[in-house]
Amino acid sequence: MDLATIVGMIGAIGAIGFIVMAMVQGGDIGMFINVPSILIVFCGSLFVVLSQFSLEQFLGAGKIAAKAFMFKIEAPEALIHKVVEMADAARKGGFLALEEAQIDNPFM
Repeated sequence: MDLATIVGMIGAIGAIGFIVMAMVQGGDIGMFINVPSILIVFCGSLFVVLSQFSLEQFLGAGKIAAKAFMFKIEAPEALIHKVVEMADAARKGGFLALEEAQIDNPFM
């Protein structure tokens, strides 16, 4: 899991906590809750997104969102080593020698 994801989630939860605490300090928390407006915003947003994408894409969004928590970065040393190997191959055999290179990283 990426450290930035963890920090972002903790920050978001802390911000929500501050908002709720300010609402409680300001008086009755019930005056900040309006069920019809909550339904309009959340259900409206849900159906707008559903109308833009197919049902398969909509239901698969959870898997894509889960990738934010299961992010695995390659070691920079391995990438540097691979780039140096490719540079040596290009220097010795020309750029056509790179056609045979096996590249696993989509960025490269």
